[in-house]
Amino acid sequence: MKAKEEIKPLDRILEASQFMVSQEVKERFTKNLKRFMIPKGRILVDLGQVSPNLYLIEKGVMRTYYLRGSEDITSLLVADGDIVCIAESFLLQQLSNEVLETLEDTIVYAIGYDAYRKLVQEDAYMAGLAVKLLEQHLINFTDRVKVFKYLSVEQRIEHYVNQPSSLFRRIPDHYIATYLGTTPATFSRCLKSIQFDKNR
Repeated sequence: MKAKEEIKPLDRILEASQFMVSQEVKERFTKNLKRFMIPKGRILVDLGQVSPNLYLIEKGVMRTYYLRGSEDITSLLVADGDIVCIAESFLLQQLSNEVLETLEDTIVYAIGYDAYRKLVQEDAYMAGLAVKLLEQHLINFTDRVKVFKYLSVEQRIEHYVNQPSSLFRRIPDHYIATYLGTTPATFSRCLKSIQFDKNR
């Protein structure tokens, strides 16, 4: 599986916002996005809370994780240009079984649930954009399933660290290890034999 440069969701949104058909839609869209900085190590959604916001990351890193016994397992790693929330909790407004936290000081645009629903229900353009983002998310999810289904642990690690969007060297290795379904010790051992993409 070849590494590929993906178009980030935030890029799609910012590009689309330039071509919104009416000034009213554009103003309503920008009015509902709140830009602010979240410090490193901040828990945005904890276990048993309802995910209140959808975050568009301008710069920074976040992860979601769940608990397996006393161990936390990273389920998602997102960075510059990505969109993140605890999807089931945000979209259904139910209690979360995962945690969302920042791994770097992170600049985001945030939109609350009620504002998000109002935008996509009342404006066809925004609804279409939401569908496109959902389609891209499903494609990315399918690609990840293929990585886990067809590649060995060693191949998964090599595939990940050579991706343009890889967070290798940017965050602690043990987060990446659990995200790839392995242990920090195995991750460290496999790195020694990996062929790194010199074009990265």
